[in-house]
Amino acid sequence: MNQKEFVLAVKKIYPCVSETFFKQIEVYKSFLQAQNKLFNLTNLASEELIYEEYFLASIIPYQNINFSNGLNVLDIGSGSGIPGILLKLLYPSINLTILEVNTKKVNFMKKLAEKLNINVSFLFQRAEDIKNHQREQFDLVTSRAVAELRILLEISAPYAKVNGLILEPKSIKYKEEITNAKKIINDLVLSPLPIQKFIGSKSNYLLSYKKLKVTPNKFPRTWKEIIK
Repeated sequence: MNQKEFVLAVKKIYPCVSETFFKQIEVYKSFLQAQNKLFNLTNLASEELIYEEYFLASIIPYQNINFSNGLNVLDIGSGSGIPGILLKLLYPSINLTILEVNTKKVNFMKKLAEKLNINVSFLFQRAEDIKNHQREQFDLVTSRAVAELRILLEISAPYAKVNGLILEPKSIKYKEEITNAKKIINDLVLSPLPIQKFIGSKSNYLLSYKKLKVTPNKFPRTWKEIIK
């Protein structure tokens, strides 16, 4: 996918996208390519792959979500900025916080945010090491390609407000992950919303959950207990 094809694809799914978004994307791409030569930020090194499988694939699952003004959004394990920074570029009025434990990637994203002239907050910690004042603080919690669903829900739910949303993009193997997550979905008192399917370079499925009650303090458990 070249630049022109990327622009047309984005405008098709996000008709109200601003021209500023595309200018910022070029800044993002250039900085990512330059830093990727120094640090291993992504294996999607070619320009075509960055446009299609890095940028476009990261925003396709969120096209039907209402990112209203002032929405507090948490992206867990953003790595080199996806999907969180892309969502911030699409919806400048959201309050974005990124949780990332990798120092190299946090430093990259901080420099990127400066180059893009956007405000982003960072939590430099493991998700399961949540502090009391961080619980129930976000309207929307999401992550991409971090872990399987049962793990993601346990580390995400404590950060979400009651009636907040947890959004997890998944691949075609999502059904098996849902089966494995049934117990934790019940324990966390999450209400599954209709699964959304999108076709891009690959099939994308968005699994959405509404948090109905305050998450018990025993969650999240330690990482050792979670993965056992």
